[in-house]
Amino acid sequence: MEDNSTVEFQKRLNMARNGGAVLFCGAGFSADCLNFKPDETLGTGAQLLDLFNSELRQEPPYKDLRNAADALQEQIADNGMMKLLKDRFAVSNVTADMTDLLSYPWQAAYTTNYDDALELAAKAAHKPVEALNNTDDPETATPNLPIIHLHGYVQKWDIHNIQDSCVLGADSYSRLTYVNKWLDRFRRDIDQAQIVVFVGFNAGDFHLNQAINDLTGLREKAFFINRPTAEADPDVTAAQKKLGTPFFNGRAGLADTIRRLLAEDAPKEPRLASFTKYTPEEPSAAVPTQVQIEDLFLYGKVDHSQLARDASNDISEYHIQRGAIQGTLAAIAGDTRIILLEGYPCDGKTLLTTDLAYRLSGARPVYRMRQAYENVLNEVADILHHAPNAVLIIENCFDLQADRLASIARQFDAQEGILILTSRSVAVDASPVGLASLERFGSFRKMPLVRLDEHEASTLSDLADQIAGWRDFRALDAGARLRFIQSSCQASLPHFLMRLLRSDYVTDRYREEFNKISLSRTERAAIITALYVSHIGENAPVSFLSNAMETDYGSIIDGLNARIGTDTFRIVRRTGDMIQTVPSIGAQNILQNLFSDAEVVDVISPILKSLAAIYRTPFEQRMFTQLMRFSILSDLVTNSNEIDRFFEQNKQAPQIRRMPLFWMQWHMAKCAAGEILVAEKLLDQGYREANEFEYRTGITFDRRQLDDRRAKFLMLRGEKTNRAGVDLFRDFKTAIELTAKTLRQDNPQYYPFETLADVVRSFGVLGYRMDEGHIEVIQKWLDELTTYARKRVGVVPLGYQRDKAQSALDKVG
Repeated sequence: MEDNSTVEFQKRLNMARNGGAVLFCGAGFSADCLNFKPDETLGTGAQLLDLFNSELRQEPPYKDLRNAADALQEQIADNGMMKLLKDRFAVSNVTADMTDLLSYPWQAAYTTNYDDALELAAKAAHKPVEALNNTDDPETATPNLPIIHLHGYVQKWDIHNIQDSCVLGADSYSRLTYVNKWLDRFRRDIDQAQIVVFVGFNAGDFHLNQAINDLTGLREKAFFINRPTAEADPDVTAAQKKLGTPFFNGRAGLADTIRRLLAEDAPKEPRLASFTKYTPEEPSAAVPTQVQIEDLFLYGKVDHSQLARDASNDISEYHIQRGAIQGTLAAIAGDTRIILLEGYPCDGKTLLTTDLAYRLSGARPVYRMRQAYENVLNEVADILHHAPNAVLIIENCFDLQADRLASIARQFDAQEGILILTSRSVAVDASPVGLASLERFGSFRKMPLVRLDEHEASTLSDLADQIAGWRDFRALDAGARLRFIQSSCQASLPHFLMRLLRSDYVTDRYREEFNKISLSRTERAAIITALYVSHIGENAPVSFLSNAMETDYGSIIDGLNARIGTDTFRIVRRTGDMIQTVPSIGAQNILQNLFSDAEVVDVISPILKSLAAIYRTPFEQRMFTQLMRFSILSDLVTNSNEIDRFFEQNKQAPQIRRMPLFWMQWHMAKCAAGEILVAEKLLDQGYREANEFEYRTGITFDRRQLDDRRAKFLMLRGEKTNRAGVDLFRDFKTAIELTAKTLRQDNPQYYPFETLADVVRSFGVLGYRMDEGHIEVIQKWLDELTTYARKRVGVVPLGYQRDKAQSALDKVG
């Protein structure tokens, strides 16, 4: 029966047939194929030491190979050493097991050997390769299998590079100039691999150990293939166990495993529509520039190679590496399998999940949700069937229906895979049922992105110093700047970005970007649409925007960039099949300052009508309802006539006109405009549409939001009119009854608590208009309702919901 280590090895080896396998060959890989005299002494090093001592006629002989190499180098010089090594490190043929081993689809092969055994084995296996010497450029890209000779390659040596390339003597080990250039690529390849197989390597090379000792998740994916032996060397075993799993089945045993594996059908990536597989970017070799940092803060334009550089080197020179990263990794190392990262808009959730994806992708395949299609549950099942340890990242998770989100989470609870979710704290107010469905899973953990700690605030201060806009409106020294972030900005990244992205400097930068190119009407509409969606809090798929605008959105953005030339249009960008824009706070700045109210309404209204006429996916449904909300529109459009025109145009679509909540949104707009009589009629229309909905469908309509608005409206009407006496008493009575009804329903949210506070405040303002008997009755009802609310607040979900509810109760007094 196979042990767990063997099963895990074979599983990883099979999974990596689609990419992500790294081969590392030490001296033991090709020792039996080299041009040495038959000798029972095992190991190329021992044979070389005998050879050097013989050439030197050294008595007593050297026991350290590096000392012997240095002595011989002095005697025969570079040319003599090169000739000797080329003669000895020549492979005339390779064994069948070496050929079988190279038949596997390795992503990269590294070796400390000088010889061409790997190249010959690959040739025998009919596999094209690219042999790279350690003096070659580490950034060399090749479509073929790269074989990297870290200690030098005999076939590429000449009199000019032998001294720099050949790592052999003590002096060369002290320099390692060219090896060190390659170790960063070596680390990256190993860090991102699904499996790393070491053949003939005893884990004793100090500079290689330094390169791999601290790699995240290496131990579970590293396997050492040693020659068969009756009794394993305890020192070799101990050294290898620190880094991975040792096997003593030899090169032939590995070749046999690969031969049997390749005889079977390769695992196939599941066909995905809702998800895309994350591919880690190569870390940048250069420090980030001021322009790159400004682009990140101002435009939300992410340089993933710089993110990878920060993560790979554990630094924050490009972005803030949040403490939640280590907290999440520690939770995953335990029993946590479902994690919810909760923060406010512009709290860096997307960057945080990208950091996590990079760190986890070395040991697990990572998939990110693009857009939830109807078959999303089947896709999740297919992914986990293909890779049980997969990581799935779903941002803005409460955009999904609560039952669907719970069904996804159920597939991860107490399993191998990891589900990383994000949500805006303000979005949880609409999703207490979704949150409750997650909290019932034993392996669920919620991780709020709280205030920036001292280290994170200091990092933000250092990064902010790279942004010209910061210097324009806050000419502070380092200490004052840090205090400004911690105090004035409440150690909050969103608060800081509000100060920055709403500054005159940033507005001017956005205007300069627009002035790069003359935009057509269609292009302006495309930009408004993307910015509006960003303001809502989403990056939209190209397909969604194309469907909504009934045009090829991707070609519009591609055309913009083609006209600009070598530069790119930073306001709206296409990344694969996703459209990205500036951060949501910046999007609001642009829409407020660079487009007229009329132009925004002219773009958004037709999109709503277009969405109303189609069968909508969950994402499209969310966008449909969010595009209709007055609270989102009012941040950007302030002209009351244009707001009216927005609702009047949407009313023309029957699918919109029949929605009770559409009329509630229009009612809210009229309340904000002070048109009380019209607002009342619109709210009544909302109730009529709710009745019609029940008549058409036979389904009870949830009137909680309508009832809450009715209670708030009655208080507003009382303050805006001269209602008094029994009429005002009836208004308070109705408002209290509606608030109590909402509080008593299942899964209460924060807003009835705020309505209670509103009723209490209005009573203090308007109570004098009623007689003493009415005042006493209302006061008694309010006291009873407040007492009940204080008990009821305990069932409100923790976090944003509970905080808002408790804050409202604190105002009641």
